[in-house]
Amino acid sequence: MMGIRGRIALALSFVTALAVVLLGIAVHHISAVERARQAQSYQDDLLSSALQVYQRDGLLALGAQLDDSTLPVPLAKRVAKGRPGTYISDGADPRVWAATSVGDGKVLSVSAPYPDRDPLQKALDKALLVAGAATVALMAVVAWFVAQSLSRRLRRSAAAARRIAAGGAPDAEALLTGGRDEVAELGRSVHHMAASLAARVEAEREFTADVAHELRTPVAGLVASAELLPHPRAVEMVRERAQTMRSLVEDLLEVSRLDSGVERAQLDPVELPSLVRGIVKRARGQRGVDDVSVEVVGEGRIVATDARRVERILVNILGNAAKHGKPPIEIRVEGTRIVVRDHGGGYPPELVDQGPRRFRTAAPERGTGHGLGLTIAVGQAVVLGASLEFGTAEGGGAQAILDLPEADPPAADV
Repeated sequence: MMGIRGRIALALSFVTALAVVLLGIAVHHISAVERARQAQSYQDDLLSSALQVYQRDGLLALGAQLDDSTLPVPLAKRVAKGRPGTYISDGADPRVWAATSVGDGKVLSVSAPYPDRDPLQKALDKALLVAGAATVALMAVVAWFVAQSLSRRLRRSAAAARRIAAGGAPDAEALLTGGRDEVAELGRSVHHMAASLAARVEAEREFTADVAHELRTPVAGLVASAELLPHPRAVEMVRERAQTMRSLVEDLLEVSRLDSGVERAQLDPVELPSLVRGIVKRARGQRGVDDVSVEVVGEGRIVATDARRVERILVNILGNAAKHGKPPIEIRVEGTRIVVRDHGGGYPPELVDQGPRRFRTAAPERGTGHGLGLTIAVGQAVVLGASLEFGTAEGGGAQAILDLPEADPPAADV
């Protein structure tokens, strides 16, 4: 199978050869037309001189003939109409003619041999052939070296990609080649992809390590508490630690399902203000959520969404606001948008810029937790086809904005 080098070299050579052939044909044609024009012009000048001698002395000079029987028919018809002209005849004895009428129905003409292959034309064609062959050969060599350079860069990118696939680190020197062509763009894209994959693999490694660390603490507490049983305090400690472990494991399983992309939303049209009020009512008393107010701006809207997932998002945001922020917590429903605001110190700048990260909680003075609540909220928003943004409210405080897709209008009856 021919490689990319051979294909590029062959393609460029073919294009060059085609261009050389077309150029040679064009030059040959132009040269032939110019040769014919010059021959006819010469015979026309010769006829003018012969005509002057004939009209002055009545003599035939310069090879002129009077009423030549071999005069070509097209030229004879032209002269019969009173128009002098030139003509090139073909056949066994091709000639170039010039003729004109001299009165009394007589025709004065001159002619000269006009061979098919002129020596100068042959020399020109030979020069064109040699120059064309040399150009094609030179272009083939140049194309081979250009293709070699291109192929070498592609092979370096492929080798770097294989090393990355085998677990090696991205080789910036091999991938980030200079230039702005497609190969350089390919190298940059592969490098960025590899860097992104490497960062994700590292994040997964950190995730695994953090999971082990987070599970170690409640397990150690369970073991220590179990040694104190059957004391009432020990029973309480075991129950608390077990509940913590259960919540953590459930959150981890949900994060895993969201990461795998297997979650699918069951979209149904719901009236958004009623949905939000119901969620807030059920959330009161959970995760420290207590002082929450709901404000509806404008008319209530119908949205196409999964109520269970919206509830999961809002409960996590409310729980985070109750734990890390300060009351009161305000919810504003405006169109298809839900805005949740507290009056605390606001989200950390890295969370606003980069989004929530697993097992990254706020500063110790803002509370404790595993840092999975907002991560789950973002993942559930993606499943819903909604957008969830974190920022700072006017006047201070953390603000989360959830934009839900609006329900499609019902089809008109036919």
